[in-house]
Amino acid sequence: MSDATIHRIGTASSPATHFYTDANGGLGTQKRFIQSGSASGIGDLVVRLKGNAIKSGHVGLALGADVRIPTGDELKLLGSGAASVKPFLAFSAAAGRVAPHVNLGYAWNGKSVLAGNVLTGEKKSLPNELVWAAGLDWGVFERLTVALDVLGRRVIDSPRLKTKTFDSIDGVTKLPDITFGTGTFDVVNGAVGIKMNPWGKLLFDLNVLFKLNDAGLRDKITPFFGLEYSF
Repeated sequence: MSDATIHRIGTASSPATHFYTDANGGLGTQKRFIQSGSASGIGDLVVRLKGNAIKSGHVGLALGADVRIPTGDELKLLGSGAASVKPFLAFSAAAGRVAPHVNLGYAWNGKSVLAGNVLTGEKKSLPNELVWAAGLDWGVFERLTVALDVLGRRVIDSPRLKTKTFDSIDGVTKLPDITFGTGTFDVVNGAVGIKMNPWGKLLFDLNVLFKLNDAGLRDKITPFFGLEYSF
């Protein structure tokens, strides 16, 4: 949703020729635009390779890499439209029922129309990202675990919309405006979840993701759940 306003700051004396038409055919200088949509389908496929590098008692360090395959439709925002390689390290420990962990990785991204021009099909490189996570798992009961995490992404040299001031021709009127630029920013989210093993090898996941800063366009709260079964 966006609200638009036409400001009459020209010097011409002729009647104004720019206006909005409302539902009743009337003319005005303000209008609200609303657009919505949805899509469903397969997203990008991620292949992970991970192995233990150090393991001593209740402390361990693992090294690995994620390879993202762009199988999702980027024009429907179901995928990125670009391949990616993300090497990472994962540190974990255990102290009784509590298991803290820290992950750190860096993602190199390929080219996608989402960073270029979706109308012409021109592709440009998606920004690289420094990705990190820190949190803990708490084994409340034998079949119930609570997870608390802080998740962060540092997006490097990304195209961004920025605010600026527009100075009118009369040199007096100043209006808010936007422009395109490039900058680095951090996206920080929090996550709370539970893992429950109701019976056998079935695992039920319930998580809530919520934003901790205002960088990037995303929901304030995102719930999701999943089922896992091991053979």
